Amino acid sequence: MSQAPRILDQKRMLRYVLQGLALGGIASVLVVIFTTREETFERLSQFSLATLPLLFGMVLVAWACNGFRVWLMCRAAGHPLAYRQAIAVSLSTEFGIAATPAGVGGTIIRLGLLRQAGVPLTTAGSLLATDAAVDIVFFGLLAPFAIYVLLHEGLLARLFDSPSEIDALILLAVVLACFVSLLLLLRSSTFHRRLSRLLGATAFGRRRRLPGRHRLLRRQTSRSIRSMGTSLGFLWRHRKGALFANLVIASLQWCCRYMMLPVILWSFGHPVNPLPLFLVQGVLFGLSLLVVAPGGGGSVELLTAIVLPTFVPTGLVGVVLIVWRFFTYHLYVLGGGAMFFYTCHHLHRLFPKFDGSATPELGLETEPESKGNARG
Repeated sequence: MSQAPRILDQKRMLRYVLQGLALGGIASVLVVIFTTREETFERLSQFSLATLPLLFGMVLVAWACNGFRVWLMCRAAGHPLAYRQAIAVSLSTEFGIAATPAGVGGTIIRLGLLRQAGVPLTTAGSLLATDAAVDIVFFGLLAPFAIYVLLHEGLLARLFDSPSEIDALILLAVVLACFVSLLLLLRSSTFHRRLSRLLGATAFGRRRRLPGRHRLLRRQTSRSIRSMGTSLGFLWRHRKGALFANLVIASLQWCCRYMMLPVILWSFGHPVNPLPLFLVQGVLFGLSLLVVAPGGGGSVELLTAIVLPTFVPTGLVGVVLIVWRFFTYHLYVLGGGAMFFYTCHHLHRLFPKFDGSATPELGLETEPESKGNARG
């Protein structure tokens, strides 16, 4: 029996996750030290323990939804997976995102396990791009409402003495204009040529081959966008029901995950509108993926400590942060890590080797399977 592929290197993943936990732990301790007040312990005693089962239940539902999305989309592409295989893929992917710098391990693990299950790499990549597109649609639909609420009762309300609906419309128009301008800039060949010259203008840039890395990143991004369009086009033409079901399940998944912070605040006796917190958490999660360190390298904790005082008293910030990160990061590391290491030790039982008889889907060519990957 051949050994597990390099992507499932357990020692490397364990090293990464310990680094992420250490960096996040240091940041959390600093936040607690600087936000602890006299009323902190009194407010801590007001925490409603009855919400703990709800919080754990929301995590389990989010995990189940993520696994169901993998199961659903693979079947829609003509590669039926057992639900336990889909759960193994989704939870191991969550662990890869939480444990590796910029979350790159999540993609590698997902593609590797799906390939082990008999899904060609090109199809697996297309389905991953489809899931990303569905997530973007969900947050795109939610963002205008979240921005409107933020303007009236959150961070952005400080920009105006008397917030009004006109202010909200102006802000939304400015945000959309900036977003469209950014997209047009990123599509500009002139911009990328100038950026490449700028990256290669210094000794550091030449030594690190930044112009070449920039060109590679641009090609990979273009390839991902084309793959997303191809996959969405196929599903829209032939699997509309699966695509719509994916959106519904994704909505439930993200609602369960991003309702964590509002529920935690409610449990401390601070009811808040969840919509702005959805947007805040989405931005924080996105920024953490830009930090080339496992788990965001403590950036999520520090940025959250800056934003949370807008919604809760300063004395509660550290406590809320610890509880929130436990349910949205540490529990994902524990649950996802347990599934990842279990999958590593039972890889060929969970994913019997592919016999190479599946046909290409989504109109894409697939790599031929080697004889060494056939079932013995």
